[in-house]
Amino acid sequence: MGFSHLQQKTGFVLLSEQESWATARYMTLVDKNGIIQVVPRPKERKASFLPFKLIAFFVVFIMLLKALALLSVGVNAYEEERLALSEGNVFEQAGAFVLWIDPATEAISSYLRPYLK
Repeated sequence: MGFSHLQQKTGFVLLSEQESWATARYMTLVDKNGIIQVVPRPKERKASFLPFKLIAFFVVFIMLLKALALLSVGVNAYEEERLALSEGNVFEQAGAFVLWIDPATEAISSYLRPYLK
């Protein structure tokens, strides 16, 4: 069945590349009154590798974990363990860098201290 015979029988028409690209940008919708409307397709968002919310949750979780560890063992023991980690291999040094007591960790631990003691 050739294209000309297909076009005669069913009204099927092959679109050129430019026309098919233009029609891909629009879609048809039927509203509640039964009227068919041609509207532009919503633009698709590019997916990022990691969502911002996941990264923010991970950072907050690590800060809370550091504050709880600081409260449970005390400042001196925490610093001794962190210094021991900083003298280790590359991975232990990276862990010591993450476990560094920053002002946010101190603030969280001072806020949680009355509730946990």
